Amino acid sequence: MNVFALHPGARVLVTGANGFIASHTINELLKLGYRVRGTVRNPKPWLDDHFTHRYGPGMFQTAPVASFQDSREIDAALDDVDGIVHLVAPWARKATLSVLEAALGRPSIQRVVLGSSSMAAYTPIPGKREIRVDESTWNLSAIRKAWETDSYTTSTPDVSHLDWNSLSNVNNAPSPRNQHEYAKMLITYGACKTQCELEAWRWVRSNRCSFGFNTVLPAFTVGRILHPQIPGSTMGWVRSLLIGNRTPLSLIPPKWFVDVEDVARLFVVALLAPSVTSERLFAFGESTNWTDVVRILRQLDPGNTQIPIPPEREERDHAEIVPRGRAVRLLQQFYGQSSMTPIATSIANGIPKDRLLGTV
Repeated sequence: MNVFALHPGARVLVTGANGFIASHTINELLKLGYRVRGTVRNPKPWLDDHFTHRYGPGMFQTAPVASFQDSREIDAALDDVDGIVHLVAPWARKATLSVLEAALGRPSIQRVVLGSSSMAAYTPIPGKREIRVDESTWNLSAIRKAWETDSYTTSTPDVSHLDWNSLSNVNNAPSPRNQHEYAKMLITYGACKTQCELEAWRWVRSNRCSFGFNTVLPAFTVGRILHPQIPGSTMGWVRSLLIGNRTPLSLIPPKWFVDVEDVARLFVVALLAPSVTSERLFAFGESTNWTDVVRILRQLDPGNTQIPIPPEREERDHAEIVPRGRAVRLLQQFYGQSSMTPIATSIANGIPKDRLLGTV
């Protein structure tokens, strides 16, 4: 990347700094010589130590922000900030808009990027071939279903209590009750992501912001986890298959996947590329299913008998993702990548050798 919307050495605020995608986004920004301030709910000295050890003192610092419901909470973290990557899960509409409101009062801020989700565009229907997704596609059906299933209790949804990391728990068997609850969680997740991104775009347009605004919509994300203290979100679910956890196989449908480092780079492009303005970037690698994942894990760990059997006659997500080509071209233009990272490479990168039972 040789042309920047932010000057080299500028300070970027990344929210939810200890998250799977956020930590990689920070890493990519630091590689380029940007200074990064990362928000955390509670002190994370290990995170400061990790990035300071890699990039030297003064390049990274954490900033405590307990809540994003009020723009005043985040305002102190915006001192001397030139750009924002908002990656803390925006479960509630206010948690998204408060960041934009705080940015509006800071003339130094030139770019804001919001982390959205593939679920803000559509819900996968395995086996169906007529689904076409473009930049104007929104998952409005998820919002309707959320209301129908009483997943929403107010006009401002809040699912911050949902424990996504519990999917990695081998003891959390996929009982009928669990399946019902997780199905509701997925509906609510898609509805929240859709509504929050829609509201963000409406707010930006109605307030005539001086800063550039983009969003990134990652698919199911896997790949390398930067630090043992980072749960790894969806990669944690994949890792849990190595110890016999069947829960993700029962509850998560086949869908598109993407490598976490590709996602992080697209966030950096959305922040820094002058040619990317008012865009939704779709971070989609390839369509995959649990049969693929299990096959890859067995190749990596052939002596492991705990890896579960994948679902029988499993279908794929055949949705046509029209904007995917734009994301691939941007990665090629700014990072020299010829393609998205293959899923086999991503999964191998995300599993240390000491996690493979055959090597212990």
